[in-house]
Amino acid sequence: MSPERHERPRLKPLGKPLVVTVRTDEHGEPVHVRLPGKTARRVEVVRERWRIDDEWWRELISREYLAVVLDDGRALTLYHDLSDGLWYAQKE
Repeated sequence: MSPERHERPRLKPLGKPLVVTVRTDEHGEPVHVRLPGKTARRVEVVRERWRIDDEWWRELISREYLAVVLDDGRALTLYHDLSDGLWYAQKE
């Protein structure tokens, strides 16, 4: 008998993030997101939020990530780059 093989899930690299336009409310919460070439969508809910601050020898990284759900049901991971002030959507 041969032992059972347990295959590990394959990791897939993330795509290059897209610069997006995000409109926020007075508290800095995202209200609308516009992906390049698309109509702006309303943010229905922020499911999760986390922050990464890392000072590697190469360059400073300071980002606030948000897992959001848009009004069309699409789940999207956004991040606000606190170094350059831009918003990005992480492509999967």
